[in-house]
Amino acid sequence: MNVFKRLLIPVLRRTAQGHLLYGRRHRALAIFEKLNKWSPTPDNQFSLALCHMNLCEYEQAIELLEPIHKMIPDQLFAGITYAQSLVLAKRFEDAKEVYYNLLQSNPDNNLLKKLYDLAQDPIGRDKFAISLDLQFQASLLEEENSPTEALDLLNTAVGLTPDDAALHNNIGALKLKMKFPATEVMRDFARAMQINPDNDRYKRNYRKVWQKIKKK
Repeated sequence: MNVFKRLLIPVLRRTAQGHLLYGRRHRALAIFEKLNKWSPTPDNQFSLALCHMNLCEYEQAIELLEPIHKMIPDQLFAGITYAQSLVLAKRFEDAKEVYYNLLQSNPDNNLLKKLYDLAQDPIGRDKFAISLDLQFQASLLEEENSPTEALDLLNTAVGLTPDDAALHNNIGALKLKMKFPATEVMRDFARAMQINPDNDRYKRNYRKVWQKIKKK
């Protein structure tokens, strides 16, 4: 690799991460595909897999995540992401095995326990997989400037997984962008806080809307 590419890689990585963070998934994918050709490191492969997941391309994500998990089987975040991609692809037995192996290294991790139990529940795991897929589809619709259709999918998802705090928060955030009444937006943020009272982001979102109402 030449010097120019070495200097450009961290700049492109930050740019692509920013695109992914702010919902510009196709732009992020194009950059991470280039980075992975230049430097197929586990970090670049993992980021490329995240792009595929966000684009509902779950088999492509699995193809990238599986060797990473085999290389570093005790890496928690990479392992959970791999298992989640298996769930989205409806490969529940494979996902259950990944969660089980991760639990051997992280026996006190409550999230892993919950995910492992869910992977063994035929009804619960189906609902979770469908809900998560709907959320990724909604994100794509939002990127395509179709917020009403995106909100419809999120509302369907919350009917399947009503105790998903992040989902309630995302519904509130989308309604805020769509200029829904502040009181309705606050209900979604309040529900997210109720489910996960330790999450500072949910608290900030609720406080932000509350302060707007207070100023009026």
